[in-house]
Amino acid sequence: MSSQSQTERAPSPVNCRLFSEKDEPRILEVLNQSIVERKVTAQLTPATMAARRDWFAMHEDPRYPIFVAERDGEVLGWMAVTPYRGGREGFSKTCELSYYLDRSCRHQGIGSALMAHALDTCRTLGYCHVLLIIFEHNLPSQGLARKFGFTVWGRFPNIVDIDGHIQDCLQMGRDL
Repeated sequence: MSSQSQTERAPSPVNCRLFSEKDEPRILEVLNQSIVERKVTAQLTPATMAARRDWFAMHEDPRYPIFVAERDGEVLGWMAVTPYRGGREGFSKTCELSYYLDRSCRHQGIGSALMAHALDTCRTLGYCHVLLIIFEHNLPSQGLARKFGFTVWGRFPNIVDIDGHIQDCLQMGRDL
């Protein structure tokens, strides 16, 4: 096989950027894939635009961005920076990241691209600590977190009940 044909098959690079209003339906579509799968989120009811309107509005604040990863104009996943324990000023230098990837493009480096982009932005925004909440059985997300220097800072035993399946959550964190 020639190097030219290998190059033609290589996927285009992933671009991470701030979300815009036009991305909102796709962000919900990706989230709803995970809700239906019932493996990585404690949200059990599919997200609707009406239910998420205030959430999207909060993320228009430059301090709490949502990033989308796109390739060739298609949004493949997203990562949101949210306040940790919102409304408590003592946590103003700490944020939480949440992320979801389209099921068809997991394990392709898209989560890594989003994480690198978000962590760089979090530093610029003046955050000192970043947290993730990950189900204990979600080994791919734990691997991504560890790749970027996150360690387990806490465990919430038996905190999640998904259709009668009780599980722990890990709080993973890192300093910036």
